[in-house]
Amino acid sequence: MKPIIKIKEDEVKVLAKQLSEAKSIIVFEYLGLTAKELTALRKKLHAANAKMYVSKNNIYARAVALAKLPGFVEFSGPNAILISNGDEIAPFKELNEIIKTHAFVKYKDGILEAKHIRENELTKIASIPNREGLLSMLLSCLQASIRNLAYGVNAIAKQKQQ
Repeated sequence: MKPIIKIKEDEVKVLAKQLSEAKSIIVFEYLGLTAKELTALRKKLHAANAKMYVSKNNIYARAVALAKLPGFVEFSGPNAILISNGDEIAPFKELNEIIKTHAFVKYKDGILEAKHIRENELTKIASIPNREGLLSMLLSCLQASIRNLAYGVNAIAKQKQQ
C-alpha cells in the first residue's frame, strides 16, 4: 500500500508544480469523447505548448490546494485539466471547438492570468485571435497610417508636377 501512496503523492506534487507555473488552466468534463478525439485534442494542445491531464478528482483537489489556487469548483465527475505554458488562449479555443461539436462536453472552471473564467466567458475568450494574429493586426494598423501618408505625399507630388 505504501508504494501506491508514494506514487500518488508524487503525482500530486508534479501536477501542483504544473498548475502553479501555468499561464492558463481549464477544467472540463470529457465523458463521451472517444479515445481518437482525446488523442487529437492532446496533439493540438501539444502543438500549442499545453498539456491535458486526466486523473482522479482527489488528486486534482490536492494539487489545486498545494498550488494554492483558490476558488476552484468542487471536482466531481470525470474531469480533465488543460494546462497551458505557451499561448494562453489556445486551450480555450480548442475546448470551445469541442464544445461546439459535442454538447456533452462541459466547461467547469478555468484560470487566465490569475483570474477565474466562468462558463459564459469561454466563448468570448475563444474568439480572441492568437498572439500572432494580434501582432499582425497591430502591424497592419501601424502600416496603414504610414501607407496613407505615402499616398498623400505621392498625390501632392503628382499634383505639383501638373
